[in-house]
Amino acid sequence: MSYLKIYPKRIIATLNADGAFEGVFNLHIEQYGLQANDKKCDVRITQEGDQWQIWVQPLAGLETPQFKQFVESLNDYLFSILKVIPNPQDAGFSKFEVFFDDIYFDMSGQETVIQKIKSKND
Repeated sequence: MSYLKIYPKRIIATLNADGAFEGVFNLHIEQYGLQANDKKCDVRITQEGDQWQIWVQPLAGLETPQFKQFVESLNDYLFSILKVIPNPQDAGFSKFEVFFDDIYFDMSGQETVIQKIKSKND
């Protein structure tokens, strides 16, 4: 059993000459009670057929099966649940931005659980 929570904050990427978006993914990590805030990973968003795929470069020391599982869950969350669709064909569309509010990915169990962060009033 591993204790890992990932709090995504934002993805900002720009369109490159190959038609993919490249940029930075900001996140906070909590592992075994230790918190690492404002971590940055390189990110690449590509289209394969009619499907969009996000690739996140793991942080040093986090190349674990749980991080790979997180990226798979992030793909599902962005493109299936939120239905985010980058469209580089739109005139003037050269930036991809997503801001995450009040959620985290709990990677502690067999399956990823996406949770809403409870406010102090809850």
